[in-house]
Amino acid sequence: MARRRSDLTSRAGDPKGVRIGGIEVTYRQTAVVMASVLLGVASVRAPLPASPQQGAFVEAELVVRLTMELPVEAEVMFDAWTTADELVQWFPGWAEMTVTEGGEYRFGWDGWEEEWVGTYIEVDRPERLVFTWQPPAAVYPDGAYETTVALSFEDLDGATRMTLEHSGFQGGGEMESHKEAWSGYLYNLRAYLLQR
Repeated sequence: MARRRSDLTSRAGDPKGVRIGGIEVTYRQTAVVMASVLLGVASVRAPLPASPQQGAFVEAELVVRLTMELPVEAEVMFDAWTTADELVQWFPGWAEMTVTEGGEYRFGWDGWEEEWVGTYIEVDRPERLVFTWQPPAAVYPDGAYETTVALSFEDLDGATRMTLEHSGFQGGGEMESHKEAWSGYLYNLRAYLLQR
């Protein structure tokens, strides 16, 4: 696996950043904030477990579901997730990837020692991509564990709807922190694909 680095460092201070709440923010600053969110688990408590009587009627689903539509072809959006040179433009600072079923990836951010790792479970270009998600142990105070990310890409005749489902969370805090982080990264992906 060849390691690819982001060229976002060359854009620090680039006026092509984004405005958030009236503040000019570069893509690099956004990436660092999102990495910080992933490393800091939100202090949200999971709901109390249901009583045995309620258990038959109440089932909590700890899944992040986000959808995005863009006027790009499904292949273009799929490749932004599966080509290291493209992935580092909107997500991590560096990436090593072997995008085949059973292949592995690892990525991280410059200045951070921790690495995220995982295995590709399903690779069906350009319709579906499923991979495991293993954050570093430092992310979760009670210990890291593996979850699953599933991406589907639906052709909408000139546009693509991408749905991200991240499942397998053991607590609401981890789920909420990932929802915030994924929302920010999908914003970066949108900006990257629309400026190409």
